[in-house]
Amino acid sequence: MTLYGKTQARRSLFDTILFRAGGQVFTLLGYVVIVRAMSEHDFGVFNLLYTIIPVISTAASLGLEQTLRRYQPEYLRAGNAAAAGRLVRVVAGARFAASLVVIGLLLLAWEHFAPFFKLGPYRAQFAIFGLLVLLHFQSRVLQLALASHMLHRYSVGSLTVLSAVKLLAYSTLAASGHLTLEGAIWSDIFAYATSYVVLERMHRKHCRCPEASTYRFERPERKRMMKYAFFYNFNDAGSLALNLRAENFFLAAMLGPVAVGAYAFYTRLSQMASHMLPMRLFENVVNPLFFAIRKEEATERVPRYFTTLMNTSLLVQMPMLAFSVAYHREIVAVLFGGKFIENSLLLPMVMGFATVNLIASPVTIVAQYTEKASIILYSKMFAIYNVAALLVLIPRGGVFGAAFAVGSAEFFKNLYIWWHVRHQARWINMRSALGSAFTYWGAFVAVAYGLRHALPLPDIANLAIGLVLVVIAALLYVRSPALASSDRRLFETVLHGREARILRRLGFLPNSPHPGT
Repeated sequence: MTLYGKTQARRSLFDTILFRAGGQVFTLLGYVVIVRAMSEHDFGVFNLLYTIIPVISTAASLGLEQTLRRYQPEYLRAGNAAAAGRLVRVVAGARFAASLVVIGLLLLAWEHFAPFFKLGPYRAQFAIFGLLVLLHFQSRVLQLALASHMLHRYSVGSLTVLSAVKLLAYSTLAASGHLTLEGAIWSDIFAYATSYVVLERMHRKHCRCPEASTYRFERPERKRMMKYAFFYNFNDAGSLALNLRAENFFLAAMLGPVAVGAYAFYTRLSQMASHMLPMRLFENVVNPLFFAIRKEEATERVPRYFTTLMNTSLLVQMPMLAFSVAYHREIVAVLFGGKFIENSLLLPMVMGFATVNLIASPVTIVAQYTEKASIILYSKMFAIYNVAALLVLIPRGGVFGAAFAVGSAEFFKNLYIWWHVRHQARWINMRSALGSAFTYWGAFVAVAYGLRHALPLPDIANLAIGLVLVVIAALLYVRSPALASSDRRLFETVLHGREARILRRLGFLPNSPHPGT
């Protein structure tokens, strides 16, 4: 069986759908519990501690994860399991050591920088949080390794385990009234430890290669990987000021932890929604398949794959954006007890920028495939704009100013990358896809607003009506030119089992089966 063949891709897709669906349910329920149970101040500090993870990730990057993601599929496709295993060993060891050093330095310098971000009294909590950080990064390495072996039932399944254990721990502490800052940290540590044990055992069972311990890369290959890692090390450094959570430090310094809590609440909702995007949902399936494309096939296949990634992402994002525009207040009132409801307009705002920036993952993966790490690095120059915009807009617009600064900086960065890979990253049916999106979902928002004003109903009833309207609009939308014919044919080659009949009736696949599928 070919590692990156259609059979493996199909199996990985279904494993990912199954475990991601369960994981998203557990994540949402856990988020509802923690938002309702924690105080606004503790919730803000908790999110601020999580904001430190990208700082540690940046400082301890060394380009390690991106190098593993890029080259392990190439070695496995070539049948060089020893090289793939050796790369995992090197990356895991270097990642652990670098992260440990950075955590130690932060603890030593805590009294010098933490008070500026209103974190001065929380040094002990961060010391405990450091254990979570180490587990997070080591789990990430194993997830990437298992994904490269197309073992998504374990790499994605571990995330479902993580979300389920978090939900259980949050619910237990909330029921007893002990879901404090410390309780939330220990809950997450327990969840990450459980997930790591699962990953370690599965990797040892399915991926370990005895020859990996003695394998040595030849000098030209080491230089090739080190060059890629070098650019990505600085690329990750530039990512910090453009990271979705980096603005939390500015909010903490200028407005305090409660503002961080409000902003993090809405951006987290947007992030949870983005995990349902095909590119995010199947990231660990798409990346190995993309990087395994042979050079002689790239001219034809890369634009086709890029178009598929854009169209399917828009297919999922547009319903979520439209629903947040029409029902942002009702979502917060019903699910989260009205906490932070005064800023509910922030939800459609961050969802809007998320829609504009859908191009981020597709253009980045094209740049990675063509080994243009330098372009991704240079795109981080927009971090300067982001910092300047945050300093100007937060005092004037608060959390809304922060959202605009980050969203616009991300857009400029993505546009810059696309410009340099535009000959490969071609969106074949862009006009018809965008036209269908605006037509169908603009109509949905208009109908939703009309019904809500014509029928004064409870919030939960409005949400129920909105869900019915979303289903109707989605069934019409999927049959429109939102998907190119090449997209539907591509899906048909992978989704050709029992599910094909259902997908064909829904309008997702072509009406007539393609010969050979």
